[in-house]
Order: sequence, then structure tokens, then C-alpha cells
Amino acid sequence: MTHIVISIVLILVMLIFQYAINDKSVINKLFVFAGYTYIPLLGLYAFGMFTKFKIKDRLVPVVAILSPILSYIISVNALNWFGFEFGFFILILNGLLTFLGLILIRR
Repeated sequence: MTHIVISIVLILVMLIFQYAINDKSVINKLFVFAGYTYIPLLGLYAFGMFTKFKIKDRLVPVVAILSPILSYIISVNALNWFGFEFGFFILILNGLLTFLGLILIRR
């Protein structure tokens, strides 16, 4: 049963990439999606490794959600604002925003 469900999910993902995203560079899109979803974890990890700050734990989910949203807004408007297209640099921006957000919620 699990194999059938995973197969159906995989087929749906392929159809989404074929028709909804309509881009041949699937790997590039996956890196961009990963940049928005997993990189806040990198910011959290770096904050824990390189600082000894105590933070307000209840606000961590807020920072982890706002960071990708702000990264997306900056990325979409960066060409108009700065004349720069982020591309894979969104990974750095997202991690940095998470790190800075955690600094803002320290005790």
C-alpha cells in the first residue's frame, strides 16, 4: 500500500512540474524550493553553534515562518530594487534572515 501511495505522489509531482511549473530545469526549481523550506533550519543551526544567546522559544516558529516569506518578497522585487537577481543566493539570504531574526528575539 505504501509503495502505491508513494508512486502516486511521485506521478503527481511529475505532472505538477510538467504542467504547472512548465520548466525543464527541475533540479534548479527543487533547489529554489529547498532554499525556502530547509534553509531556516541552517540559520537555526548556525545560531545554536555560534552564539550562546538564550532566546524566547515561543517566537522561534514565527521567525522560521517569516524568514522564507521575507526572502520571497525580497527575491521577487530584487531586480527592481537592486538590479540583482538572487537565484541560488536566496539560500544565503534566507539563512541570514533566520539568524538575524533569532538575534532579535534573544532574552
